[in-house]
Amino acid sequence: MVDFHSHILYAVDDGSESFEMSVSMVELSLREGVTVMALTPHHVPGQFEVDPKEYEEKFERLKQHFEGRMELVPAMEIMVEPHLLEKLQSGRLFGYNRSKTLLVEFDLLDYPLYSEKLFYDLRKLGYQVILAHPERNRMLRNDPEKVYHLIDLGVLCQLNAGSLQGHFGEKTRVFAEKLIEKNLIHAVGSDGHNDTSRNTRIRYAYDRIHKLNPQLHTFLLESGPSLIHGEVPEILDYLPWEEHSPVKKNKSWLSKLWK
Repeated sequence: MVDFHSHILYAVDDGSESFEMSVSMVELSLREGVTVMALTPHHVPGQFEVDPKEYEEKFERLKQHFEGRMELVPAMEIMVEPHLLEKLQSGRLFGYNRSKTLLVEFDLLDYPLYSEKLFYDLRKLGYQVILAHPERNRMLRNDPEKVYHLIDLGVLCQLNAGSLQGHFGEKTRVFAEKLIEKNLIHAVGSDGHNDTSRNTRIRYAYDRIHKLNPQLHTFLLESGPSLIHGEVPEILDYLPWEEHSPVKKNKSWLSKLWK
């Protein structure tokens, strides 16, 4: 199993507080059956902005500690903001394994008006966007068609394991299961922040996905190792949100231009 989202890079954001806690978090992931794990500290302007040198030093320490036991992959969880493209081009931000496959997040209460244009521009430049925990975003829960729009623009979606256990509320859990049933999820992450209340458990999520949508479960297991290294798979066709009704394709000028 692959964990696309964790905060085990210690003392850089609201995740792991120490090297020892990070070790505990990875040990739990090993017991869960995870073989590849991404370190995705927050990049939130003015709040969390890890120094590249500090990132490299702490990443290498953890990588060496788990050499031969767990493959650790460098990445970031990047907040969507108007100047994201310029910051990527400056070299301070990077995707999975330093590729152009990016993990990004929205504010949980927001769906920025400029985001579709931003994602279109990123794709033109060869970037692959993966949106973290769409099931937790209130705007997407209230209007699931937005998820279809994003996928039509080439965006992939990463589910949080804890969402399926109700850690973020019943509405989030129900929405997460519906996303799974409709083939709208393309990666899974623990989003682990510590070794207690928000840990790195992930097996339950993969097991639940297998029960809800065996085809998607197979896709996730087969595509995960290559996607986390920047190789984008051919995704499953999504299904309409409501039965007996066609999926409404994105009719924005962005979608038309891309097609």
